[in-house]
Amino acid sequence: MNIRRILATTVAAAVTAPAVLLSVSPASAAEAKPAAQSQKSTYAELTKAAADAAKAYDTALQADNAQQAVLDKLMRIDAPEAKPFRDADAAADKAKTAKDTADKAVTGAKAKLDGLPDTATAEEKAAAQKAVTDAEATAKDAAAALTTADAKKKTEQRALEDLRVEALRKGNAATKAKKDAEKAKKDADAALKAAGECVWLPKLSSQLKGLPAQVVAGSAVDFSFQVSNGTDRTLDLNPLFFVHTAQAKAQWLDGSVWKELDDEPAHVASQKGVKPGSAIEVKVRLTVDAKAKAGEGFSQIAGDASDAYNPCVLGPMKLYKFKVLPAGSKPDSDAAKPQPVEDKDKDKDRPKPAAAKPAGGGSTPTAQGGAAATPLATSGALANTGSSSAMPQLALAGGAALVLGAGAVLFTRRRKSADRT
Repeated sequence: MNIRRILATTVAAAVTAPAVLLSVSPASAAEAKPAAQSQKSTYAELTKAAADAAKAYDTALQADNAQQAVLDKLMRIDAPEAKPFRDADAAADKAKTAKDTADKAVTGAKAKLDGLPDTATAEEKAAAQKAVTDAEATAKDAAAALTTADAKKKTEQRALEDLRVEALRKGNAATKAKKDAEKAKKDADAALKAAGECVWLPKLSSQLKGLPAQVVAGSAVDFSFQVSNGTDRTLDLNPLFFVHTAQAKAQWLDGSVWKELDDEPAHVASQKGVKPGSAIEVKVRLTVDAKAKAGEGFSQIAGDASDAYNPCVLGPMKLYKFKVLPAGSKPDSDAAKPQPVEDKDKDKDRPKPAAAKPAGGGSTPTAQGGAAATPLATSGALANTGSSSAMPQLALAGGAALVLGAGAVLFTRRRKSADRT
Protein backbone atom coordinates (compact mmCIF):
# COMPACT_ATOMS: atom_id res chain seq x y z
CA MET A 1 0.00 0.00 0.00
CA ASN A 2 1.45 3.40 -1.01
CA ILE A 3 0.79 5.91 1.76
CA ARG A 4 1.54 8.94 -0.38
CA ARG A 5 -0.89 7.71 -3.06
CA ILE A 6 -3.56 7.12 -0.42
CA LEU A 7 -3.09 10.58 1.03
CA ALA A 8 -3.08 12.20 -2.38
CA THR A 9 -6.25 10.39 -3.39
CA THR A 10 -7.98 11.25 -0.16
CA VAL A 11 -7.00 14.89 -0.13
CA ALA A 12 -7.96 15.24 -3.76
CA ALA A 13 -11.46 14.06 -2.85
CA ALA A 14 6.99 61.60 -5.64
CA VAL A 15 6.81 64.57 -7.94
CA THR A 16 7.68 68.11 -6.60
CA ALA A 17 6.27 71.47 -7.85
CA PRO A 18 6.53 75.16 -6.79
CA ALA A 19 4.89 75.77 -3.42
CA VAL A 20 3.31 72.31 -3.46
CA LEU A 21 3.99 69.17 -1.41
CA LEU A 22 2.97 65.76 -2.62
CA SER A 23 -0.09 64.20 -1.12
CA VAL A 24 -1.17 60.85 0.20
CA SER A 25 -4.23 58.90 -0.82
CA PRO A 26 -6.60 57.62 1.88
CA ALA A 27 -7.09 53.96 2.43
CA SER A 28 -10.75 54.80 2.73
CA ALA A 29 -12.36 58.14 2.05
CA ALA A 30 -15.55 57.21 3.81
CA GLU A 31 -15.94 58.03 7.48
CA ALA A 32 -17.21 55.15 9.57
CA LYS A 33 -20.33 55.62 11.63
CA PRO A 34 -20.30 54.90 15.36
CA ALA A 35 -22.92 52.17 14.89
CA ALA A 36 -20.77 50.50 12.25
CA GLN A 37 -17.68 50.86 14.44
CA SER A 38 -19.42 49.21 17.36
CA GLN A 39 -20.20 46.21 15.17
CA LYS A 40 -16.64 45.52 14.12
CA SER A 41 -13.54 44.45 15.99
CA THR A 42 -11.10 46.93 17.41
CA TYR A 43 -7.51 46.96 16.26
CA ALA A 44 -6.45 45.40 19.56
CA GLU A 45 -9.01 42.63 19.07
CA LEU A 46 -7.81 42.04 15.51
CA THR A 47 -4.22 41.92 16.73
CA LYS A 48 -5.16 39.31 19.33
CA ALA A 49 -7.21 37.38 16.78
CA ALA A 50 -4.23 37.29 14.41
CA ALA A 51 -1.95 36.08 17.20
CA ASP A 52 -4.48 33.44 18.26
CA ALA A 53 -4.93 32.32 14.65
CA ALA A 54 -1.17 31.99 14.22
CA LYS A 55 -0.96 29.93 17.40
CA ALA A 56 -3.87 27.74 16.29
CA TYR A 57 -2.22 27.19 12.92
CA ASP A 58 1.06 26.17 14.55
CA THR A 59 -0.84 23.71 16.75
CA ALA A 60 -2.76 22.31 13.77
CA LEU A 61 0.44 22.02 11.73
CA GLN A 62 2.16 20.08 14.51
CA ALA A 63 -0.88 17.82 14.91
CA ASP A 64 -0.99 17.14 11.16
CA ASN A 65 2.72 16.34 11.04
CA ALA A 66 2.37 14.03 14.02
CA GLN A 67 -0.61 12.19 12.51
CA GLN A 68 1.10 11.80 9.16
CA ALA A 69 4.09 10.33 11.00
CA VAL A 70 1.77 7.81 12.68
CA LEU A 71 0.29 6.87 9.32
CA ASP A 72 3.71 6.57 7.67
CA LYS A 73 4.81 4.29 10.51
CA LEU A 74 1.71 2.08 10.23
CA MET A 75 2.28 1.64 6.51
CA ARG A 76 5.63 -0.04 7.21
CA ILE A 77 5.51 -3.82 7.55
CA ASP A 78 8.06 -3.66 10.37
CA ALA A 79 5.82 -1.44 12.52
CA PRO A 80 5.13 -2.86 16.00
CA GLU A 81 1.40 -2.70 15.22
CA ALA A 82 2.00 -5.00 12.23
CA LYS A 83 3.66 -7.76 14.29
CA PRO A 84 0.45 -9.83 14.76
CA PHE A 85 -0.06 -9.78 11.01
CA ARG A 86 3.60 -10.66 10.37
CA ASP A 87 3.38 -13.61 12.75
CA ALA A 88 0.10 -14.80 11.21
CA ASP A 89 1.53 -14.42 7.72
CA ALA A 90 4.60 -16.47 8.68
CA ALA A 91 2.40 -19.13 10.27
CA ALA A 92 0.25 -19.33 7.14
CA ASP A 93 3.36 -19.72 4.98
CA LYS A 94 4.59 -22.48 7.27
CA ALA A 95 1.19 -24.21 7.16
CA LYS A 96 1.15 -23.96 3.37
CA THR A 97 4.57 -25.59 3.19
CA ALA A 98 3.42 -28.34 5.57
CA LYS A 99 0.32 -28.99 3.46
CA ASP A 100 2.34 -29.11 0.26
CA THR A 101 4.71 -31.61 1.89
CA ALA A 102 1.78 -33.71 3.12
CA ASP A 103 0.15 -33.66 -0.31
CA LYS A 104 3.39 -34.83 -1.89
CA ALA A 105 3.60 -37.61 0.69
CA VAL A 106 0.10 -38.78 -0.25
CA THR A 107 1.02 -38.78 -3.89
CA GLY A 108 4.20 -40.74 -3.17
CA ALA A 109 2.40 -43.28 -0.98
CA LYS A 110 -0.25 -43.87 -3.60
CA ALA A 111 2.41 -44.28 -6.28
CA LYS A 112 4.14 -46.95 -4.19
CA LEU A 113 0.84 -48.72 -3.57
CA ASP A 114 -0.02 -48.66 -7.24
CA GLY A 115 3.48 -49.82 -8.15
CA LEU A 116 3.41 -53.02 -6.14
CA PRO A 117 3.98 -56.07 -8.34
CA ASP A 118 1.44 -58.84 -8.58
CA THR A 119 3.80 -60.98 -6.58
CA ALA A 120 3.59 -58.56 -3.60
CA THR A 121 2.64 -60.23 -0.40
CA ALA A 122 -0.43 -59.36 1.62
CA GLU A 123 1.79 -57.83 4.26
CA GLU A 124 3.51 -55.59 1.67
CA LYS A 125 0.17 -54.52 0.25
CA ALA A 126 -1.20 -53.76 3.75
CA ALA A 127 1.89 -51.71 4.63
CA ALA A 128 1.64 -49.68 1.42
CA GLN A 129 -2.08 -49.07 2.03
CA LYS A 130 -1.36 -47.95 5.59
CA ALA A 131 1.28 -45.53 4.29
CA VAL A 132 -1.36 -44.01 2.00
CA THR A 133 -3.89 -43.79 4.81
CA ASP A 134 -1.39 -42.20 7.18
CA ALA A 135 -0.25 -39.70 4.51
CA GLU A 136 -3.85 -38.75 3.75
CA ALA A 137 -4.54 -38.19 7.46
CA THR A 138 -1.46 -36.01 7.75
CA ALA A 139 -2.48 -34.10 4.63
CA LYS A 140 -5.95 -33.62 6.04
CA ASP A 141 -4.53 -32.21 9.28
CA ALA A 142 -2.16 -29.97 7.29
CA ALA A 143 -5.07 -28.68 5.21
CA ALA A 144 -7.05 -27.89 8.35
CA ALA A 145 -4.02 -26.16 9.87
CA LEU A 146 -3.59 -24.12 6.69
CA THR A 147 -7.25 -23.12 6.74
CA THR A 148 -6.88 -21.98 10.35
CA ALA A 149 -3.63 -20.15 9.58
CA ASP A 150 -5.14 -18.43 6.54
CA ALA A 151 -8.15 -17.35 8.59
CA LYS A 152 -5.83 -15.97 11.29
CA LYS A 153 -3.81 -14.15 8.65
CA LYS A 154 -6.95 -12.57 7.17
CA THR A 155 -8.12 -11.53 10.64
CA GLU A 156 -4.80 -9.89 11.46
CA GLN A 157 -4.64 -8.32 8.00
CA ARG A 158 -8.09 -6.76 8.48
CA ALA A 159 -7.07 -5.55 11.94
CA LEU A 160 -3.94 -3.90 10.52
CA GLU A 161 -5.90 -2.38 7.65
CA ASP A 162 -8.44 -1.05 10.14
CA LEU A 163 -5.62 0.61 12.06
CA ARG A 164 -4.29 2.13 8.85
CA VAL A 165 -7.71 3.32 7.71
CA GLU A 166 -8.34 4.93 11.10
CA ALA A 167 -4.93 6.58 10.99
CA LEU A 168 -5.69 7.75 7.45
CA ARG A 169 -9.05 9.13 8.58
CA LYS A 170 -7.37 10.99 11.42
CA GLY A 171 -4.65 12.15 9.03
CA ASN A 172 -7.22 13.53 6.62
CA ALA A 173 -9.02 15.27 9.47
CA ALA A 174 -5.71 16.71 10.73
CA THR A 175 -4.81 17.91 7.22
CA LYS A 176 -8.21 19.55 6.83
CA ALA A 177 -7.87 21.17 10.26
CA LYS A 178 -4.43 22.47 9.25
CA LYS A 179 -5.81 23.92 6.00
CA ASP A 180 -8.75 25.49 7.84
CA ALA A 181 -6.38 26.96 10.43
CA GLU A 182 -4.11 28.25 7.66
CA LYS A 183 -7.06 29.98 5.97
CA ALA A 184 -8.19 31.42 9.31
CA LYS A 185 -4.67 32.74 9.88
CA LYS A 186 -4.54 34.33 6.43
CA ASP A 187 -7.96 35.90 6.96
CA ALA A 188 -6.95 37.23 10.39
CA ASP A 189 -3.69 38.60 9.01
CA ALA A 190 -5.55 40.25 6.13
CA ALA A 191 -8.09 41.80 8.49
CA LEU A 192 -5.32 43.15 10.70
CA LYS A 193 -3.41 44.52 7.72
CA ALA A 194 -6.53 46.20 6.36
CA ALA A 195 -7.27 47.78 9.74
CA GLY A 196 -3.69 49.01 9.92
CA GLU A 197 -3.93 50.86 6.61
CA CYS A 198 -4.24 54.60 6.94
CA VAL A 199 -7.81 55.92 6.86
CA TRP A 200 -8.55 59.38 5.52
CA LEU A 201 -11.11 61.45 7.39
CA PRO A 202 -11.73 64.74 5.55
CA LYS A 203 -13.52 66.20 8.56
CA LEU A 204 -10.42 65.87 10.72
CA SER A 205 -9.48 69.41 9.78
CA SER A 206 -6.69 71.76 10.77
CA GLN A 207 -5.69 75.38 10.34
CA LEU A 208 -3.14 77.95 11.41
CA LYS A 209 -4.34 80.99 13.26
CA GLY A 210 -2.39 84.24 13.40
CA LEU A 211 0.59 83.35 11.17
CA PRO A 212 1.40 86.58 9.28
CA ALA A 213 2.08 86.57 5.59
CA GLN A 214 5.26 88.59 6.27
CA VAL A 215 7.77 88.10 9.11
CA VAL A 216 10.59 90.58 9.76
CA ALA A 217 14.09 89.30 10.50
CA GLY A 218 14.98 89.87 14.13
CA SER A 219 11.40 89.47 15.35
CA ALA A 220 9.31 86.73 16.94
CA VAL A 221 5.73 86.02 16.02
CA ASP A 222 3.22 84.02 18.02
CA PHE A 223 0.48 82.08 16.28
CA SER A 224 -1.29 78.78 16.83
CA PHE A 225 -2.48 75.70 15.05
CA GLN A 226 -5.87 74.16 15.62
CA VAL A 227 -7.00 70.62 14.89
CA SER A 228 -10.75 70.01 14.90
CA ASN A 229 -12.48 66.68 15.20
CA GLY A 230 -15.44 67.25 12.92
CA THR A 231 -15.93 63.51 12.54
CA ASP A 232 -18.35 61.34 14.47
CA ARG A 233 -15.53 59.33 16.08
CA THR A 234 -13.64 59.89 19.33
CA LEU A 235 -9.99 60.18 18.32
CA ASP A 236 -6.54 60.33 19.86
CA LEU A 237 -5.13 63.37 18.05
CA ASN A 238 -1.48 63.39 17.06
CA PRO A 239 -1.07 66.53 14.91
CA LEU A 240 1.64 66.61 12.26
CA PHE A 241 3.25 70.06 12.26
CA PHE A 242 6.16 71.67 10.49
CA VAL A 243 7.61 75.18 10.13
CA HIS A 244 10.59 75.93 7.93
CA THR A 245 12.54 79.02 7.02
CA ALA A 246 16.25 79.86 6.97
CA GLN A 247 17.91 81.15 10.16
CA ALA A 248 14.85 80.75 12.34
CA LYS A 249 13.67 78.73 15.33
CA ALA A 250 10.15 77.38 15.83
CA GLN A 251 8.74 76.31 19.20
CA TRP A 252 5.43 75.00 20.52
CA LEU A 253 4.02 75.53 23.99
CA ASP A 254 3.60 72.34 26.02
CA GLY A 255 1.93 73.41 29.24
CA SER A 256 4.26 76.16 30.42
CA VAL A 257 7.31 74.89 28.54
CA TRP A 258 8.33 76.00 25.08
CA LYS A 259 9.63 73.02 23.12
CA GLU A 260 11.67 73.45 19.98
CA LEU A 261 10.41 71.96 16.73
CA ASP A 262 12.81 70.07 14.53
CA ASP A 263 13.39 71.26 11.00
CA GLU A 264 11.25 68.43 9.68
CA PRO A 265 7.66 67.20 10.08
CA ALA A 266 6.89 66.04 13.62
CA HIS A 267 3.91 64.81 15.61
CA VAL A 268 3.41 67.17 18.54
CA ALA A 269 0.80 68.10 21.16
CA SER A 270 -0.88 64.70 21.25
CA GLN A 271 -4.23 64.53 22.99
CA LYS A 272 -6.21 61.40 23.84
CA GLY A 273 -9.97 60.96 23.62
CA VAL A 274 -10.92 64.06 21.65
CA LYS A 275 -14.65 63.71 21.15
CA PRO A 276 -16.60 64.60 18.01
CA GLY A 277 -17.18 68.32 17.76
CA SER A 278 -14.10 69.21 19.83
CA ALA A 279 -10.79 70.80 18.92
CA ILE A 280 -7.32 71.39 20.33
CA GLU A 281 -5.33 74.58 19.82
CA VAL A 282 -1.57 74.80 20.33
CA LYS A 283 0.52 77.96 20.58
CA VAL A 284 3.55 78.29 18.31
CA ARG A 285 6.37 80.85 18.32
CA LEU A 286 8.60 81.56 15.31
CA THR A 287 11.79 83.54 16.02
CA VAL A 288 13.74 84.76 12.98
CA ASP A 289 17.40 85.68 13.36
CA ALA A 290 18.17 89.37 12.83
CA LYS A 291 20.76 88.45 10.21
CA ALA A 292 18.31 86.38 8.20
CA LYS A 293 18.17 87.31 4.55
CA ALA A 294 14.96 88.04 2.72
CA GLY A 295 13.35 84.87 1.54
CA GLU A 296 10.38 82.62 1.98
CA GLY A 297 9.20 80.08 4.49
CA PHE A 298 6.28 77.73 4.93
CA SER A 299 4.37 75.78 7.52
CA GLN A 300 2.39 72.58 7.25
CA ILE A 301 -0.34 71.20 9.47
CA ALA A 302 -2.36 67.99 9.34
CA GLY A 303 -4.74 66.44 11.83
CA ASP A 304 -3.28 62.96 12.20
CA ALA A 305 -4.89 60.67 14.76
CA SER A 306 -5.75 57.12 15.78
CA ASP A 307 -8.56 55.32 17.55
CA ALA A 308 -9.47 51.86 18.75
CA TYR A 309 -10.25 50.73 15.20
CA ASN A 310 -7.53 52.39 13.13
CA PRO A 311 -3.97 53.07 14.30
CA CYS A 312 -3.46 55.45 11.38
CA VAL A 313 -6.06 58.16 10.78
CA LEU A 314 -5.05 61.03 8.51
CA GLY A 315 -6.69 64.40 8.02
CA PRO A 316 -6.09 66.71 5.05
CA MET A 317 -2.87 68.68 5.10
CA LYS A 318 -2.60 72.43 4.62
CA LEU A 319 0.38 74.44 3.50
CA TYR A 320 0.91 78.07 4.53
CA LYS A 321 3.60 80.23 2.90
CA PHE A 322 5.06 83.44 4.31
CA LYS A 323 7.80 85.88 3.35
CA VAL A 324 10.81 86.83 5.46
CA LEU A 325 11.60 90.57 5.22
CA PRO A 326 14.98 92.15 6.08
CA ALA A 327 15.43 93.52 9.59
CA GLY A 328 13.81 96.94 10.00
CA SER A 329 11.15 96.33 7.34
CA LYS A 330 7.52 97.14 7.99
CA PRO A 331 5.31 94.15 7.28
CA ASP A 332 1.73 94.42 6.12
CA SER A 333 -1.06 93.06 8.27
CA ASP A 334 -2.15 90.20 6.02
CA ALA A 335 -2.30 86.69 7.43
CA ALA A 336 -0.76 83.73 5.68
CA LYS A 337 -3.31 81.89 3.58
CA PRO A 338 -3.60 78.13 3.21
CA GLN A 339 -2.41 76.78 -0.11
CA PRO A 340 -3.93 73.83 -1.95
CA VAL A 341 -1.89 70.65 -1.57
CA GLU A 342 -1.90 68.44 -4.62
CA ASP A 343 -2.57 64.70 -4.37
CA LYS A 344 -0.29 62.74 -6.67
CA ASP A 345 1.34 59.95 -4.73
CA LYS A 346 0.17 57.31 -2.31
CA ASP A 347 1.17 57.33 1.36
CA LYS A 348 4.92 56.82 1.05
CA ASP A 349 6.71 59.48 3.08
CA ARG A 350 4.20 60.98 5.45
CA PRO A 351 5.12 59.89 8.99
CA LYS A 352 2.44 57.68 10.48
CA PRO A 353 0.77 58.90 13.66
CA ALA A 354 1.93 57.15 16.80
CA ALA A 355 -0.27 56.38 19.79
CA ALA A 356 -1.17 59.66 21.42
CA LYS A 357 0.59 60.54 24.65
CA PRO A 358 -0.39 63.35 26.99
CA ALA A 359 1.74 66.45 26.59
CA GLY A 360 3.89 67.83 29.39
CA GLY A 361 5.66 64.62 30.33
CA GLY A 362 2.52 62.61 30.89
CA SER A 363 0.20 65.24 32.36
CA THR A 364 -2.96 66.37 30.65
CA PRO A 365 -2.31 69.53 28.57
CA THR A 366 -3.55 72.66 30.28
CA ALA A 367 -5.37 75.58 28.75
CA GLN A 368 -2.09 77.48 28.89
CA GLY A 369 -0.51 74.82 26.70
CA GLY A 370 -3.32 75.20 24.27
CA ALA A 371 -3.76 71.45 23.72
CA ALA A 372 -6.79 70.69 25.87
CA ALA A 373 -9.80 69.67 23.79
CA THR A 374 -12.54 72.28 23.63
CA PRO A 375 -15.95 72.23 21.90
CA LEU A 376 -16.16 73.67 18.43
CA ALA A 377 -18.45 76.49 17.43
CA THR A 378 -22.13 75.75 16.92
CA SER A 379 -21.42 74.90 13.29
CA GLY A 380 -19.51 71.88 14.59
CA ALA A 381 -16.52 72.57 12.32
CA LEU A 382 -14.05 75.26 11.41
CA ALA A 383 -14.80 77.61 8.58
CA ASN A 384 -13.54 76.60 5.17
CA THR A 385 -10.04 78.02 4.82
CA GLY A 386 -9.47 76.97 1.27
CA SER A 387 -7.64 73.73 1.89
CA SER A 388 -7.45 71.12 -0.81
CA SER A 389 -9.97 68.32 -0.59
CA ALA A 390 -7.24 65.89 -1.61
CA MET A 391 -5.08 64.03 0.87
CA PRO A 392 -1.48 65.38 0.90
CA GLN A 393 1.78 63.52 1.22
CA LEU A 394 5.11 64.79 2.44
CA ALA A 395 7.55 64.44 -0.40
CA LEU A 396 10.56 65.25 1.75
CA ALA A 397 13.63 63.48 0.40
CA GLY A 398 17.10 64.17 1.71
CA GLY A 399 18.65 67.06 -0.17
CA ALA A 400 15.49 67.75 -2.17
CA ALA A 401 14.76 71.32 -3.21
CA LEU A 402 11.38 72.80 -2.41
CA VAL A 403 10.62 75.83 -4.60
CA LEU A 404 8.64 78.51 -2.79
CA GLY A 405 7.73 81.37 -5.12
CA ALA A 406 10.91 82.89 -6.50
CA GLY A 407 13.18 81.51 -3.75
CA ALA A 408 14.47 77.97 -3.18
CA VAL A 409 14.82 76.44 0.26
CA LEU A 410 16.95 73.33 0.74
CA PHE A 411 16.27 71.06 3.64
CA THR A 412 16.96 67.51 4.69
CA ARG A 413 14.25 65.15 5.71
CA ARG A 414 15.13 62.41 8.16
CA ARG A 415 12.30 59.97 8.06
CA LYS A 416 10.77 59.33 11.45
CA SER A 417 7.57 57.58 12.37
CA ALA A 418 7.78 57.83 16.16
CA ASP A 419 6.01 60.53 18.16
CA ARG A 420 8.44 63.37 18.87
CA THR A 421 6.58 64.70 21.88
